[in-house]
Amino acid sequence: MRFLALVVCGILGLGAEPSAFDLQSGATKEELSSLKSSNKNLSNVLASLKGQATSLAQNQEGLRSLFEGQGNKIKQLADALATHDNALKAIKATQDMQENLLKQQGGLIEALKAQIDANKNAITQLDQKINDMNAVLTKMNTDFAAKLEEIQGAIQTQANDNAEKLKNLARLQAKMLEKAQETSQNKSEEADFNKDLSRKPKIFQEALSLYRQKHFKQAQARFVWLGDNDFKSAYSYYMAGEAAYAQKNYKEAIVLYKKSALIKEKAEYMPVLLWHTAWSFRFLGNQNTYLKFLHSLSSLYPDSEQGKKALPLLGKSHPKDNNADKTSRPH
Repeated sequence: MRFLALVVCGILGLGAEPSAFDLQSGATKEELSSLKSSNKNLSNVLASLKGQATSLAQNQEGLRSLFEGQGNKIKQLADALATHDNALKAIKATQDMQENLLKQQGGLIEALKAQIDANKNAITQLDQKINDMNAVLTKMNTDFAAKLEEIQGAIQTQANDNAEKLKNLARLQAKMLEKAQETSQNKSEEADFNKDLSRKPKIFQEALSLYRQKHFKQAQARFVWLGDNDFKSAYSYYMAGEAAYAQKNYKEAIVLYKKSALIKEKAEYMPVLLWHTAWSFRFLGNQNTYLKFLHSLSSLYPDSEQGKKALPLLGKSHPKDNNADKTSRPH
């Protein structure tokens, strides 16, 4: 720009009007004409230079704008590069983490391989054991089949024998049932009697007769009815107890003896009542009560036949005597 200013100044100086001094110097018209032509050329050059200067200024402004645009692009590229760099760092961190995971998974895979190998060995051993067991089972099945055939033969033989025995048993049961039904019918008929309150004395005599004939069940039914209907109740219950005792129905005998004793404590048959009551408890397995009744009998009726029998039993009685022979009954 400084060079351009100097050129312009020089041109302006050359294009000025000639002074009087210049004319006095003896310059010719041709020289003046030549100078004017030079001035014109210089003016054209100046105009061209001005145009070029303007164009250069415009180009310079365009270049400045271009440089600014390129600077912005370079900044954007730098920012993008920074973003890409951060992304690459994140990818690198992810890769490192994945690498660590792969290492861990590799360790797990190795452990799984070892476990699989151990399982394979265990399966091989199990297969061997299964094969051994199959061999044993095959032998057992063979032996069992033979044994089963033998057992089936024996069972069939036994079944045939049992079938024959069952037939015989069925025939025997039929006969026994028929006989039992006849006996039950007879007993029912004997136990059933005319319970007419006006016939109490006669029924009492029937009961005594039945007892002497050892028809104890029929006698017991009549004595109980008489006791319940206040006919010689103490003695009737006592005789009913005696009938039950004779049938070995010891629980019934005890109940009937108790009813009799509660009605009349000083009866002449009381020693026998206490004696049979004691033995009823013994036959039922109640040793302590048995001893208590023997003691009462020996204390209350020491001179009676039963009291004299009770005394030695008290001396030798022991808890182990609970297993007394129940097949025989004292009278």
